[in-house]
Amino acid sequence: MTIKMVDKINFGTVAPSFIILGAQKAGTSSLYNYLAQHPQILAPKTKELHYFDTLNETPSKPYLNYFPKKYGTHKISFEATPRYLYYPGTAKKIYDFNPTMKFIILLRDPVKRAFSAWNMYKQMQKDEKRQLQFIKFEKTQEKEKLYSYLYKNQFPTFEEWINTELSDTFDNTIIEPSIIRRGYYMDQIKEYLKYFSVESFLFLDFDCFKLNIKGSLESVTRFLDLSSFKDVSINLEPKNVRTYDKKLSDNIYEKLKVHYQHKNKGLEKLVNLKLSWMTS
Repeated sequence: MTIKMVDKINFGTVAPSFIILGAQKAGTSSLYNYLAQHPQILAPKTKELHYFDTLNETPSKPYLNYFPKKYGTHKISFEATPRYLYYPGTAKKIYDFNPTMKFIILLRDPVKRAFSAWNMYKQMQKDEKRQLQFIKFEKTQEKEKLYSYLYKNQFPTFEEWINTELSDTFDNTIIEPSIIRRGYYMDQIKEYLKYFSVESFLFLDFDCFKLNIKGSLESVTRFLDLSSFKDVSINLEPKNVRTYDKKLSDNIYEKLKVHYQHKNKGLEKLVNLKLSWMTS
């Protein structure tokens, strides 16, 4: 007999039983906020814990310190770190922590996702604390090169960055920046499927999520064996919505879409979703 997550009783730290893996710039902040309002969920204070997206060891005890403590509760907890989907080695680290973990993945048109990520980094030029953080990363993490590639000199245009990251001379062992490579969903999901069954995942289309938030939340509660959101009053205001100075050109969109269609061949069948950007 399968034991539902909410049938288990916690005696202390409410360890995460599911994780929102990503993708980056695909509505994970909004989904985190909505789920944090569910009466059967205890959310940590910080959305993105960034514990498993590292090349270092990840022992369980320090990770569990991030989660709420509640004695004798049936409630569950979770976190949402979009870089987990992309970061090398993270799937194995999470499996070692909890081989029964469940996952939610929001899939956004990878061209629009990349353009949104590029805009996010562009707007961070004015964030002095963020710049210092990127510089610190480069000193301690040799594969983190956001500052050198994006900020040290003139910030590249979106087209310039596409050409840089897709060039034969680009060092693909560098983990960040990953503006284009974050959209290689097929490879990223297949890495997780080395350790977890496909039944451990709920895949949501970003466009459908935006158009029908309540319907998407019902899919989540069914997946997690939680009570419906129907009788819960929640704030559905979206989070981290950004405005752009310029629009994505149709020419760049079409060229990059073809690249992503090739990289994500077979994705629709794997995740059982019809994705508009996978058709010409």
